[in-house]
Amino acid sequence: MLLGASGAGLIAGLPGLAFAQTSPVRSGAIVASMDLQPKSLDPIMGDAPTSDRYALIQMFEGLLKFDVQGNLQPSLATSWEWSEDKKSVVFKLRDGVVFHDGEPFNAEAVVFNIGRVVAPGSTAPRSPDLADIAGAEALAPMTVKVNLKQPSGAALASLAVEAGMMCSPAALKKLGQDFGRQPVGTGPYKFAEWVGGSHIRFVRNERYWRDGADGKKLPYADAVTLRIIPTTAVKMVEVKSGGVHLVDGVTPRDFEEVEKNEALKLVAVPPGIAQWLTFNVSKGIFANPALRAAVNHGIDRNVLMKGITRGFGAVTPTWVPPTDWSYDASVPSPKLDPAKVQAFLKEGGQPNGFTCKLSIIQRDPDTQVAQIVQAQLKQFRINMEIEILERQAWVPKVLGLQHELAMGRVNVPRADPDHVFGPFFGRAASQNWSGIKDEEVFKLVDQGREETDQAKRKVIYKELQTALNKNDYYSWLFFREARHVARKELQNIVLDSGGAWQLAEAWLAKA
Repeated sequence: MLLGASGAGLIAGLPGLAFAQTSPVRSGAIVASMDLQPKSLDPIMGDAPTSDRYALIQMFEGLLKFDVQGNLQPSLATSWEWSEDKKSVVFKLRDGVVFHDGEPFNAEAVVFNIGRVVAPGSTAPRSPDLADIAGAEALAPMTVKVNLKQPSGAALASLAVEAGMMCSPAALKKLGQDFGRQPVGTGPYKFAEWVGGSHIRFVRNERYWRDGADGKKLPYADAVTLRIIPTTAVKMVEVKSGGVHLVDGVTPRDFEEVEKNEALKLVAVPPGIAQWLTFNVSKGIFANPALRAAVNHGIDRNVLMKGITRGFGAVTPTWVPPTDWSYDASVPSPKLDPAKVQAFLKEGGQPNGFTCKLSIIQRDPDTQVAQIVQAQLKQFRINMEIEILERQAWVPKVLGLQHELAMGRVNVPRADPDHVFGPFFGRAASQNWSGIKDEEVFKLVDQGREETDQAKRKVIYKELQTALNKNDYYSWLFFREARHVARKELQNIVLDSGGAWQLAEAWLAKA
């Protein structure tokens, strides 16, 4: 996975993802940190996939799950079988599972959950992830059939992430929109409290169905607290002092300090992070494609990448990383070219340059990235002002298309390419940050999701990425590696393929 000098180290570190084993300890409260506060703890209402999952997978499970290598594994379903025409899947469900409120998990619960995600007119951010699913029907109390609109290369993967997480139907009916603040799932921990801007706390689910290595019911810890800490420097102070046991996604500049600290450990993370800029193409200055192209050809991505990642990264044509099967290095992409900048400025009616505003989220390393881009564009008299916002202010502003230029990032690769292209560029995209209305792009997203042959899908995704770059809808900056940091007393950390931690099997070793 690693693209820098230490590549072999992370690949070798992935299978275990745990420290030296000791006997499991059944007690204690694990404290971890995440840099983004979720919008909602209803799995289908969140708008930050992977980041939201740090909290969600403590409480919720799907029919399937991904292991750290990205392979589908049984979870609330014990087996599944495709129909001959590939338009339905029959799942056998796990007996003896109950929701946190005591309600039974069964086929009717699955039908209810899938039904609310695919309901016509749903505006849930994660509903597009199940775009190929028509619905579900109970064949027996513990057997359910999921029907597809057409064969789909993304359907099973979608059932293993947020859109497929099972919530208590009784709680959903009782709580309505308040479910996102009082979530009820089947997972190892139950929701206890959420103090806005501070933390989310979970306690042991005494009726959880899984057993640990000692033959007793999981989870090992009594409780888990997730603290909201957006600043890397603060995370590092807290993990060094023991205020937290596990922190998410530190930047490469912190790797060396962690490796020198005997109390800490770098935790290998399967995906990395793609940084990007998104233009508002619906109105304003960047409705002019020539001015988008001017910005795109005024950025030296190699200098930017090296400055931020310290060699632990890569410049890629879009946000598809080199490790993903859909990656294609031949996708045409803009490069630094001063002559083209001047030509595009002239073509766009701004030969003497222009001023624009970049809206970013208050977190590391986004501020540093923005400042470097600002300096690079200034030499072409493109004067970029930087507006720093809390994420909960940034999201409605950008989704409401009230921005000119915005910076975001995404954890990639995901379980399926459709999980990143669909929500951003699909016909019903819930995160259409640019305001794109492009039928060519929409059709390619549909085709990529519906095709089941991987070789054919790769061709489609190349065409899709080419179309996005041809129109300069985004400015893809670079891909960087991510690592978590843990204190060494925290044992047996298990990650999914998206890098989110599932803490049912983790414990705090006694001194």
